Amino acid sequence: MHFRKIERNLLKRKLEAGISINMPAPRRIGKTWTINQLALDLVSDGWTAVEIDVEGMHQPEQFARAICKQIEGQLSIASTVKTHFTQRIQNLLGGNWAGSPLEALGSVDAIEFLDALISALNDTNNKSAILVDEIAYFFLRCAEKDQEVAYHFAYRLRGIQQKYKNVRWLLTGSIGLNVVAKRYELDGAFVDFESVALEPFTNEEAMSFLRDPTIQAQLNQMFDASDEDFDWMFKEIGWLAPYCLKLVANETKPSRFNEDGSVPTAIIEDFKNAFAKLLGPGRCGEFAVWKEHVRKNLPATERELALVVLDCLSKKADGEKLDTLLSIAVETNAGTTRKKLKSVVHILMTDGLLEARAERYFFRSGLIRQYWKEYEAE
Repeated sequence: MHFRKIERNLLKRKLEAGISINMPAPRRIGKTWTINQLALDLVSDGWTAVEIDVEGMHQPEQFARAICKQIEGQLSIASTVKTHFTQRIQNLLGGNWAGSPLEALGSVDAIEFLDALISALNDTNNKSAILVDEIAYFFLRCAEKDQEVAYHFAYRLRGIQQKYKNVRWLLTGSIGLNVVAKRYELDGAFVDFESVALEPFTNEEAMSFLRDPTIQAQLNQMFDASDEDFDWMFKEIGWLAPYCLKLVANETKPSRFNEDGSVPTAIIEDFKNAFAKLLGPGRCGEFAVWKEHVRKNLPATERELALVVLDCLSKKADGEKLDTLLSIAVETNAGTTRKKLKSVVHILMTDGLLEARAERYFFRSGLIRQYWKEYEAE
């Protein structure tokens, strides 16, 4: 149940229908595992699947090089792609050229190189998918260095995606591509990508995940629990991502041992003890990724406002209305507008930190809220 089979089938069906996909997936939710498994699903069905992770990159040349390396590593298609690619490069260079595809990257424009490479992949007449992880990080860093380069590359990439129909694309990342695209006026480059969000586990999926023998073998101490006690644990966690579930499970010491020799049983009190241990001062590093996420991926003015919002919401489990948040934000920065505040709140929702219900905004995870209140709030 927790193997994302429904999501993988949906993604595969859309790719088979010729649809390219933008898959928003906040941090620690299992997106990389999901696209790895999707790639295996596609390959078992006769597809060519090219996976790249572009976090840490910011140049079109790096992007093109990453795709080329992955294609060259697939022996089943490498020679065919090289034949088609060589013909294209010879046309571009106006003469004889013979070498590895990567050697051509220094001789032609990176976007022309990528066009030739995807054209060659398209001409194999085999259905292909390019799965790009952390695409929003790439365009964020690229635009920070040179917005014109990011704009040009995004729209040329769209042209390549539209031109070569045998090649589908799946873009994903732990920060929202739509947020980055809007900030740097790249929105139109991604209008042809359908959004399919990867959501946290349901209670049933989370239970299946924790009871999986493979996961149990990774824990500090193996255990089971009643459905009711697991539900209590899930409600307290709030954000049912594999990372958060394992974090709590690793600190759970079951207190009931069974005479039949089966794994011991954990109860609510054991889960409470696990939460208390995780929220101790020595464990702050387990949650540091969330503040780092805000600090690294928002411009200074938005970052300051986001921290004010998170500080405020960490102190109230049932959250606050937007008007209350606005009045508090204005005290810190008189220039804060309702529109700007809503934009920042929506970014935090996209990133999985907040959610909204009945016109109130609050932390999606009670565990992360308690950490923020204890160690990050001013």
